[in-house]
Amino acid sequence: MRYTSGNMSRFGIREATLEDADGIARAHAASWRMSYRGILPDSILDRIDVGQRVTTRRRILKDRSVFQLVAYDLTHGDIVGFCDAGQSRRHVPFAGELYAIYLVQHAKRHGIGQQLFERVTMWLRANGMESMIVWVLENNAHARGFYEAMGGYDKIRLQTAVGGFPVVELGYVWDRL
Repeated sequence: MRYTSGNMSRFGIREATLEDADGIARAHAASWRMSYRGILPDSILDRIDVGQRVTTRRRILKDRSVFQLVAYDLTHGDIVGFCDAGQSRRHVPFAGELYAIYLVQHAKRHGIGQQLFERVTMWLRANGMESMIVWVLENNAHARGFYEAMGGYDKIRLQTAVGGFPVVELGYVWDRL
């Protein structure tokens, strides 16, 4: 897979605000339903509760230790994606962690993911975090291809579960940002 900067003239990126909670939750749910279809059971994807995600997102948006960006459509202002990053949450030898990058389907392949990724790595470096990890489901070929194109490599393998469904997460790492 080849990733390029694409056409960003239709989309913008900015830091997230508390007022973005609803839009982020809707984009998160839509992205999960599309991106994980065929990877996770439909029963998990079909029961995603946007209201619960709004509550969770409001809590996260109040956490000033988390760097949070949104991607939005310049025409309508709708949030089409988001990303979060901060200190690594698991006991691994990497200072920073890219917690999530999610985009709705029509916003993919426009270079937004790459732009979000680059902004995250700049923020991590500026905050003294010179290495990074991101967790990816092993059978998510699209995400794995993206992170490999961004220079990461899978180093850690972890058995976990999503909604009670067993999965393997791969830790893609960047030893030096």
